[in-house]
Parts: sequence; C-alpha cells; structure tokens
Amino acid sequence: MEKGAPVRLKAPKGSTANGSSRCKARTKAGNDCNAPVVENGLCFFHGHPERLTELGRQGGRKNRRRTPVDHDLPQRSLRSTLEVGELLEETINRIRQVPFDLRSANSIGFLAGVLLKALERSRIEERLANLEVVVAGESKNEEGFDFKPAKGPSDDQL
Repeated sequence: MEKGAPVRLKAPKGSTANGSSRCKARTKAGNDCNAPVVENGLCFFHGHPERLTELGRQGGRKNRRRTPVDHDLPQRSLRSTLEVGELLEETINRIRQVPFDLRSANSIGFLAGVLLKALERSRIEERLANLEVVVAGESKNEEGFDFKPAKGPSDDQL
C-alpha cells in the first residue's frame, strides 16, 4: 500500500454476513483477534502494522499538555468576591477566544468556586467573632456591633 493513501477502516458493503467474519490473526496473548475483517482476511491493525506507530504518535500528540499562550499573565489579588468575579469574567472571555487551554480553564473555575466558599466562610467567622465580643461585653465600641454588611458586593451584584 502506498504511503499517504487513504485506508478503509470499515469492511466493504456487502461483505460476508454483515461483518460476521473476523480477523484471522492472533493477538500478542495468543488469542483469536475478534476485530472485523477490513481487507485480505485481516483487521485494520493486523493488515497495516506499519501504521500503528504513527497512530500511537498522533494520539499522544492530542493528549499532550499545551504550553500557555500568555506567559506574562499578571498576578491577581483574589481577596474579595468582586476580585474573584473579575477573574472569572476574564477567564470566560479568554476561553471564548481561541486558543486557550480548557484544562486550565476548568481548574481556574473549580479553584475559584473553592476560593469563594473560603471567602464567605472567613467573612462569617469575622462577623461571629465580632458578635462574641459584643455578647461578652468586651466591646470598646459604645454602640456595640456594627450591623452593616461586610465590604464588597453582595452575591446578587456578581
């Protein structure tokens, strides 16, 4: 077979009993190969062993980790829900522009969710500590606890 010529992967139409014939070669384990026959009584892989290496290489290239396009992305402060929201907005816009590594985008999205939960928990813990001070009567503030919402936008504003 000449190099670069297209290879049929399916048995020709009208072949014996709708592909019931199986490859007559044996596997490395010595068992019968159960793949359907493509040509000359052999399946694609046994009929074209020279192509296996190249197909393996092609599959490996598809799974290769990509190098980042922007090596000089600036560091971002992520101390508030507003800043995390800005990061997510930037990431979503970058994903919509090709190319961007989708694995990295998934990681950023997952970690941003974890970070948002941590920020919320720290805000609750801070407010709880303030309440404990007020209840214990140790407050230096004559008015007691300040019931104003914490700094930053509410969840509705994101």
